[in-house]
Amino acid sequence: MATLLIIDGFNVLHAGVLLGRDRAGWWQEPAQRRLIERVGRFADPRYPEIWVVFDRRPGQDQRQGAVVSDDLRIHMVYAPSADDWIVEQVKALCGQRPVTVVTADRLLRDRARHAGGEILSPRRFLAACG
Repeated sequence: MATLLIIDGFNVLHAGVLLGRDRAGWWQEPAQRRLIERVGRFADPRYPEIWVVFDRRPGQDQRQGAVVSDDLRIHMVYAPSADDWIVEQVKALCGQRPVTVVTADRLLRDRARHAGGEILSPRRFLAACG
């Protein structure tokens, strides 16, 4: 059975996509697009479906500023708490299919493992993205 890959978007941006001055605009659309472009180069056939989750405060217009991907494998999610949303999905899906979470956040790693998920470090993931 194919494994679902869930990416903690802002965490992975900080872990290896944005460097130096780029970090000043980490929450903005261009930074998110850079991550999505990088994710699009990920070609491991074990992960035919990829969800990228970004935090978005409640009350923000959900349509405005939402980055999309033309890659049919990549699904974008905006949640009030990316960490909580990811853990909820891992809990809900792990009995049905394997789930791997890409994050460097220690607390999220522990919560996702406890919910039944596997963990992939952002460095290993980004290295596989070329």
